[in-house]
Amino acid sequence: FYDILDEEIGIRESYTKKSSNTREGWRYQRGCGAVLNMVSAFLIFVFFLISLESLFSIVLSSSLTVYTYNIAKNDPTFEGNMSWTLLNFVVITPLITFIRIAFTRRESSLAQIADFKVTKINILSAHVFWDWCKIGSKPSGRAACNVDWLQHTDEVLYSMIRICCELTRLLTLPNANRARHHVLPYGRKQHEDVATVSRKLHRSILEDMAIITEKCEVLKFQGLPPNEATRIRQWERFLSQEMEHMIVIKKYRTPQALRSFARLFTVFLPPFYAPYYGQLANDLHSLGLAITFSIITSVALTALFESMSQLEDPFLGSRLDCIDVELELRDEFLVKLLDIRDHRYPDADPFELTGIQFPIKTTTGPEIRFLQAY
Repeated sequence: FYDILDEEIGIRESYTKKSSNTREGWRYQRGCGAVLNMVSAFLIFVFFLISLESLFSIVLSSSLTVYTYNIAKNDPTFEGNMSWTLLNFVVITPLITFIRIAFTRRESSLAQIADFKVTKINILSAHVFWDWCKIGSKPSGRAACNVDWLQHTDEVLYSMIRICCELTRLLTLPNANRARHHVLPYGRKQHEDVATVSRKLHRSILEDMAIITEKCEVLKFQGLPPNEATRIRQWERFLSQEMEHMIVIKKYRTPQALRSFARLFTVFLPPFYAPYYGQLANDLHSLGLAITFSIITSVALTALFESMSQLEDPFLGSRLDCIDVELELRDEFLVKLLDIRDHRYPDADPFELTGIQFPIKTTTGPEIRFLQAY
């Protein structure tokens, strides 16, 4: 852990190294970076923001644009000018509000995960390191107790790892809070199946929390001062509160009625502006430009809705903005917990992870959204 200065310097230099020492070379490198960022933004737009709703709205808008253009071309009295106030009031403003709410839920979840990890590290450190020995020749504190403290540490650590794995499995369960899960019989069956598994995982987490609480009683029985035991009890309460907060965010989302309203109007309102596009094509004598404008409008609105939809469940979705729960609570965090044990007992046998079910990684990279069953 301490001999990483050379590695760190190498990483820093690899990010700041210029393609040449000349000003032209530095400008060339920055220009290439700008081009790569634009290409990456385009790929993200295609892979993550284009949905079936986008394709349907594009087809509908283009067809109605051609239809109204033919009418405008043959009818000199045709007037297709329309106000965009309705589109702004009915679609764009609610979508921006929804995105703000969804992003707030994500940030709150990140804060809860950080607090969860810090609290758990402190609880484990208390069980591993805290002592209550008194100065003198007579043994006291942990040294005077007839307790296998390595086994005590392993039992606490085992329960903590189980909590991490079970919480990860719970938070990465399939999303069962969409409109179809509340209206259609098939969707309600899916919702109940997911809720049943969620309840079982939740009860298992509470059982592991009870084991950690019992281990605090062991410390109290062996002589841990009441004020220190109270501090551990407070951390246990914080840990439970943080887990419950994350579970509530998983179970409940932004208002379903408003989400259904936004989904319908982002798809069907742009095609109703086809008279405006037809008038535009007639005035500019360019049907292609009018169709392009109608497509851009449809794609922009449906992509905005898709951005909000992907943030609805901050624990499950694309790996761009959603939380990588497996990484935060399992892959990296469990190593930190094991490091605490190894620091206190460097000569002990490796910790056995038998009997612990690790959740499966939910995704390995970007997937095209309109090919997913959402």
